[in-house]
Amino acid sequence: MKLDILKEAKIILDKFNNNGYEAYIVGGCVRDLLLGKTPKDYDITTSASPKETTELFKGFKTIPTGIKYGTVTVIINDIPIEVTTFRKEGKYIDNRKPESVEFLSSIEEDLSRRDFTVNAMAYNEKVGLIDLFEGRRDLEKGIIRVVGDGKERFKEDAIRILRAYRFMGRYDFEIENNTLNAIKENMHLLNNVAKERILPEIKEIFESDMDINKMDFITVLFPIIKECFHTYQNNKYHMQNVGEHTYKTFNNIDNVFHLKMTMLLHDIGKVKTKTTDAENIDHFYNHSDISRKMAKNILDDFKFDNETKYKILTLIKNHDKYMAPKNKYVKEKLGEFGEELFFDLIKVRIADDESKNHELVEDNLKRFRDTEDFAKRVIRNKEPYKISDLKINGDDIKALGFSGKEIGKILKYLLNIVIEDKDKNEKSELIELVIEYKNKG
Repeated sequence: MKLDILKEAKIILDKFNNNGYEAYIVGGCVRDLLLGKTPKDYDITTSASPKETTELFKGFKTIPTGIKYGTVTVIINDIPIEVTTFRKEGKYIDNRKPESVEFLSSIEEDLSRRDFTVNAMAYNEKVGLIDLFEGRRDLEKGIIRVVGDGKERFKEDAIRILRAYRFMGRYDFEIENNTLNAIKENMHLLNNVAKERILPEIKEIFESDMDINKMDFITVLFPIIKECFHTYQNNKYHMQNVGEHTYKTFNNIDNVFHLKMTMLLHDIGKVKTKTTDAENIDHFYNHSDISRKMAKNILDDFKFDNETKYKILTLIKNHDKYMAPKNKYVKEKLGEFGEELFFDLIKVRIADDESKNHELVEDNLKRFRDTEDFAKRVIRNKEPYKISDLKINGDDIKALGFSGKEIGKILKYLLNIVIEDKDKNEKSELIELVIEYKNKG
């Protein structure tokens, strides 16, 4: 069997092999090649020590990426390829990293330390595929299976728990039963993992097409969701508790990270705001604002970037606010949120209401879709909805005798007029309106 590997990776393999060292491409790149996919990057494992690797490739740029762990990055034709010495790892600290690393001369022992069978294969053209743990068979069956003792492997580095779900989502695989049992037994160890390591993992999981009901880690990473499953909603619009409703909305929305996070957290404030009236009907007054405050604490804890955080919090705050296909409303909201976020808000409204009592929300869903069509028409027809759309600017108004904050005030005044009547957005008419405004004093 021959794999079509990257030219630059082959140069590295050949240089090692021609100088008396063993070397193989390993891990994810082998997995992806076997799946017929183009690897995002290549990793190479070798019997050469980091010092020997650096010496051997002194004609190329090398970076001591992780000398302590045996890794040197070799750059060929501007392509970085990580080269790591065969190694085994000592006891792990804090469910994250090994206390010590021992360099080896055996590829077999190196492969035995890896996480999943589909990632524990190595290849070079001379030896062919080395597959000690039947990773190729698991690829063909669509199975994620741990190498060795699952309980120990997840205790070593708990992030492997999320990696299992990431591969499950990326390739539409299933997690093998014994591996899944070991994951569930060690799920609590995710609390020991730094949030900045968790964030990129859940981002890829959320952006896959995986059903949230298969994401067993959700209530560990987001404990408030467990409380949502114990918050019942006795009112005509809801047929499930808050947790069940949340999961339905999550599955209903596009596979975009900030939208998925919005749906996951949009109703968490209901845990704090539930009241029950004399007729035993449940209410959740002001829950969107409370949800936003609670979500902010969670997003801060996970160290979300400011742009993503702004999107999520804005969508949560507005997820139950008034929406209608009306000229003034649509243009004002396009101006307030921007086109992308306004259309995201419509998606959120639709995903939310599609998870409620269908008989009672049909009119709402039609209204949301009509609002979307209206907004698209405004944009398509280039109708004015923001100050920069006005055919007059601050300099023009300054030339008419205004200054400072008054200029901004007049621009907003003019925008309100042209939002109501787009035909007034002509420079001559706008100047007349400014003069009238000035004369009114």
